[in-house]
Amino acid sequence: MASDKKKKSKGGKRKLSNPVINKAITVLCVILTIYFVWASVFGFPDAILYRSVFVTAMVGLTLILYAPEWGKKDKVGVVDWILFALAVAVAIYVASQGQRYIWRVPFQDEVTMLDKVAGIVMVLLVLEATRRAIGYPLLIVSGIMLLYPFLGKYIPGLFGHRGFAFKQIVEQLFMTTNGIYGEAIGISSSYVFMFVVFGAFLNATGGGDYFFDLSRSIAGSARGGYAKTAVVASCLFGSISGSPISNVATTGAMTIPMMKKSGYPGYFAGAVETASSCGGTIMPPVMGAVAFLMAEVMGTTYNKVILAAAIPAILYYFAVFFSVDITAIKLHLRGEPKGSIPSVWKVFISGIQYVLPLAWLVFRLFQGLSASRVAFESIILMVVVALIVRSPKYPINIKMLIKACEDSVKSTMKVAVACAAAGVVVAVLNLTGLGGKFTSLILSLGKNHLILALLLTMVVTIILGMGMSISPTYLLAASLCAPALIKAGLNPMAAHMFILYYAAMATMTPPVALAAYTAAGIAEADPMKVGWTAVRLGVVAFIIPYVFVYQPWIILQFENSTVLNTVASIAFTVAAVVSLAAGLNQYLFRNSKKWESVAFLVAAAAMLVPYYGPNVAGLVVLVAVSILQLRDAKKGIGVEKIDDDPPAPPQEVPATE
Repeated sequence: MASDKKKKSKGGKRKLSNPVINKAITVLCVILTIYFVWASVFGFPDAILYRSVFVTAMVGLTLILYAPEWGKKDKVGVVDWILFALAVAVAIYVASQGQRYIWRVPFQDEVTMLDKVAGIVMVLLVLEATRRAIGYPLLIVSGIMLLYPFLGKYIPGLFGHRGFAFKQIVEQLFMTTNGIYGEAIGISSSYVFMFVVFGAFLNATGGGDYFFDLSRSIAGSARGGYAKTAVVASCLFGSISGSPISNVATTGAMTIPMMKKSGYPGYFAGAVETASSCGGTIMPPVMGAVAFLMAEVMGTTYNKVILAAAIPAILYYFAVFFSVDITAIKLHLRGEPKGSIPSVWKVFISGIQYVLPLAWLVFRLFQGLSASRVAFESIILMVVVALIVRSPKYPINIKMLIKACEDSVKSTMKVAVACAAAGVVVAVLNLTGLGGKFTSLILSLGKNHLILALLLTMVVTIILGMGMSISPTYLLAASLCAPALIKAGLNPMAAHMFILYYAAMATMTPPVALAAYTAAGIAEADPMKVGWTAVRLGVVAFIIPYVFVYQPWIILQFENSTVLNTVASIAFTVAAVVSLAAGLNQYLFRNSKKWESVAFLVAAAAMLVPYYGPNVAGLVVLVAVSILQLRDAKKGIGVEKIDDDPPAPPQEVPATE
């Protein structure tokens, strides 16, 4: 037992015991938050200089706050302090060379020995921070990509290259805005950070509790109400946070124990939270920071992205709700008595300090303003309204402001480190032309067999997303695959949305399902069972991208489509989602026979193809089996009965970190 405890104390996120170091980190986080907000909204310093400071801060703090496997969780080792000092030294060096770095001509101007040393040190520090905070999958991908410029000249065929000088590699990785200081870090240090700050202030002022109470007032009295509360709460919170894993950890700490106490099995409670949290990233009106990343990569506006995402996201949550409802019927679960739940309007009005900033956020974004500025305005509005409302549970004071700043920096660290590592991959793709070669491969598949190109894109995105957060996963997969899909004839929005969906669902897809692992830990359930159940609940997200690739009007891309065609396609897709959920859950109006479940699945497949003949045939099958089940249900045949006595309200469960 003692050895087990000792083993558990090694590696992972640190909880430092030294109060002086903790206070110093808090002060540093406050200073960094103020500087990053100023730079994103008002200052706009030169890109490479600002991004260097951002990367140094995030990598340096990661090396302090995350221990290696051999390190202790309660104290910072000597090696960690040395690595932190090296990161700071590199930032100072870049600042001292500021004008030269800004005005130099890449691959023509001199690369000094100090440039090479600083570049090597920073790349290695990024990789070590990635290993500690993100894990080995992204480290392995980045490591392989780093070797490719050196070893590619020995590879025959399409994926070989002529070779590159060492200084060219260092220059691409470190001395331009195409490497670790590239676009991924640029977006992470502006849009992503500002929305993390917004989420931190929202949470610090009680927003998490408010959204949970609002969700409970909406769905708590319905059949299986606690699970439906979890779906709504995770949808609302996930759309703002943009991180499925942090969403599971935050809302799941409340929803999973509640679901278990109401009668849901632990694995199913964890799966509901996982599927709901992963869907938050694809749910307007915010979609986390990845919506801004997608708009930036595509060269389009934010409002076009969220409008395109609306219908598929609604279909996704409709399917999750449907599955939760059927499970509640099978488990004989009722919701809370209506008398014990406050009215939706009363709860809605009580959280006006959260509603107004969110409404302002969406309104200003649709006006086309900078996302960073809009986030800043919404934060200020939130604080002002909270000062007027003055909640006794969440007072606005210096302590709260400091905690929100500290949480902002600490919540950004993993995303920033992952984006820096993604910058290494993107740098090599651009330097060696590997991205173009991969594009050629997908394009060659897409010319004759588009479905093969789509399947390859899906697999690549899911594999990348197993070890990374959604933003770098989307960025890498879009860099590799989106150009080829677009050249193959896909609508650009459909191509990028296709990739975004699988980047979002990667964290719940076994065998490496980080969101499912997090939920399983809270639910005390088998992670694999949680993951596969979440996939079943969220299966629409794995199918609907293929639908809008072939029928882009579902994401409101109307070329070559009429209004009637669009409405019909959406209607058939909704019917297909119902049929798919009924087939997978083996229940619609009563327990399904095996042939009925198969019929539902076949009907769903027929209604998802872009041809009216199979669509109508599938709808006929769905209606026929539904009538048969409804007739039996009226007679009480095969119908699960709901207990008359409502469950006792669950005891309050303390939130976990």
